[in-house]
Amino acid sequence: MLASLNHVSLNFGPHEVLKDVTWALEEGECWGLIGRNGAGKSTIFKLLLGQLEADKGTVVRPTKERGIRMGHYAQDLVPETGGSILEETLAAFGDVEKLQHEMRDLEHRMSEADADLDAVMTRYQDVTEAFERFDGFSIRARAESILQALGFPQDQFERPVGALSGGQKSRVMLAKAVLQGQDLLLLDEPTNHLDLPSLRWLEDFVAESTATVVVISHDRYFLDKIATSILEIEMGKSRAYEGNYSEFMDKKEQELELAERHFDRQQDYIKKQEEYIRRNIAGQNTKQARGRRTHLAKLDRIANPLRDRRKVKFSFPETVRGGDVALVLENASVGWDGKPLYKPLEQLQVSRGQKLGIVGLNGTGKSTLLKAIAGEIAFITGQSRLGSQVKLGYFDQHHKNLDPRNNVFQQIHAVNPRALKQDVMGFLAKFSFRGDDVEKPVTALSGGERARLSIATLIRDGVNLLLLDEPTNHMDIPSMEAMEDTILSFSGAVVVVTHDRYLLGRVAESLLRIHGGLAEFREGGYEDNQDWVDLDLAADEPDEDTGPNPPTASTKARTSIPAGPRASGPVPQASPKARPLDKEAQKAFKRLERKAGEAEAKVDELEGKIATLSSQMAAMDPNDWQAFSAKLDEQKQLESELAYTMSAWEEAQGALEQSQG
Repeated sequence: MLASLNHVSLNFGPHEVLKDVTWALEEGECWGLIGRNGAGKSTIFKLLLGQLEADKGTVVRPTKERGIRMGHYAQDLVPETGGSILEETLAAFGDVEKLQHEMRDLEHRMSEADADLDAVMTRYQDVTEAFERFDGFSIRARAESILQALGFPQDQFERPVGALSGGQKSRVMLAKAVLQGQDLLLLDEPTNHLDLPSLRWLEDFVAESTATVVVISHDRYFLDKIATSILEIEMGKSRAYEGNYSEFMDKKEQELELAERHFDRQQDYIKKQEEYIRRNIAGQNTKQARGRRTHLAKLDRIANPLRDRRKVKFSFPETVRGGDVALVLENASVGWDGKPLYKPLEQLQVSRGQKLGIVGLNGTGKSTLLKAIAGEIAFITGQSRLGSQVKLGYFDQHHKNLDPRNNVFQQIHAVNPRALKQDVMGFLAKFSFRGDDVEKPVTALSGGERARLSIATLIRDGVNLLLLDEPTNHMDIPSMEAMEDTILSFSGAVVVVTHDRYLLGRVAESLLRIHGGLAEFREGGYEDNQDWVDLDLAADEPDEDTGPNPPTASTKARTSIPAGPRASGPVPQASPKARPLDKEAQKAFKRLERKAGEAEAKVDELEGKIATLSSQMAAMDPNDWQAFSAKLDEQKQLESELAYTMSAWEEAQGALEQSQG
């Protein structure tokens, strides 16, 4: 075991950050550490690093004294040296550098006539062995390789760290951490300053690393690619899950469904008992009523589950139905000072209800194109046209449509002052503004809350074409998911600029890539065009048979992004035609068929047990709460087992259908 936290609690003054966190880090694992902003994720790293002390519980730290080689990256780290990029990267290996200097000194002394050759040779052998133990011969080469992978060409290695931008310094500190973390690597938001090639290198590095890796990240696609386990911090407590982020979300959703079911069932029971007590406390059955009141007082109440974590199904119908065409671009290009950033796009048509993603590197003109469509700047060439009855709403990263004088309720109510309070409250609830949240001033909202309120204002205003510029920037994962659900629930057309690959995978059904002075359109979502979007240009040449725009597997938005085990590779695509099954394929088909059959039988068995148990509970004496509680626990266990069995059956059935073509 490299490190652990055992029932750890920590307070910052009166604020309880961690209530009960238990976690063990074993060799070869890769963890995604997730939770809302402020949940305590970075605090856990600080406990492991010895920067904070727990108020309760025990912490086993991954120290150098225990022989653990650990690397740590955070965005607020500052360089140790005033030297070059390479010197800063190697600064953590000062002992190795000293050994190397001593080796060079001893080599010079060997050539001197008056040297005590035996003593010098003996010392040289000791120093060389120590240098080898620290991998001294490979560290510099590894450092240079990592720096190049993170976007630093070799001719920049001697550039002073002090002359770098903030993002460049962060990449140097990341290279340094990766070099150090040969046993354990703690990474806090490592993807924020990486371009796509560097990001894909980091994904591959983590997937293939033999070190234990822990990543705090809001990049769900990255977590899907690298994580083999997820640790969630929620309300100060920890919960570990096997699998990547998408698998965690499936299990979490099932747990929340069960928790709500048990909560609702207990609430129904409590209401019936309270009604019985109210009717009989002063009557002939007063003894029984008092007994039930005593049982209720001793009842272990199930906590109300966090309903805002559940996927809420809702839709935003168009206030005014637009025509079949929402937007047309004709011979359009944008740029600055009269110079276009790319060749004019001859024609692009966005249909009503279409979700179009715009992708490309920074500075290629993605956000500039949205501003031109919104009428904030002029096109260099060409124009855009809105379809019949189309009302455009522009979501910019600064949320200019929010009035800082308003609170949340006032912001939405101002769109339609005649609306009833209940209507406004119901509308805000769809954007996760509930209870006291609706009274928050706009100026006090977090970045994610401001983004949600901004898009809520646009939709409330009746737009049926949304232009979204990086809508999930600076959000935690729950806020990202709420934004994605909003986009998917919007029945109008959406044009979204984003670097968030998970968002692209969920919502985009067609793509416009701006790269190399060209703006090119393709049908299909992110998974259908992953190499094309990620600028894996070696894989971008079309096959002779398929032409420049081959048919895609699907033009629908993805609801999940599959990722394999730690050393995951490209996601295999389904063949458009069924192939004859060979003997191995037939065996695999039969195994899947048997697995699906076994799971289906297990589902029937569990449903039968639950039905029998429900009948028994209905016939029980409600005064015997102890027995009823035991049955309730048994039912909860069966329903939990049923949920996981249903998931296994659906997985097997899906694989079976896929194998049939």
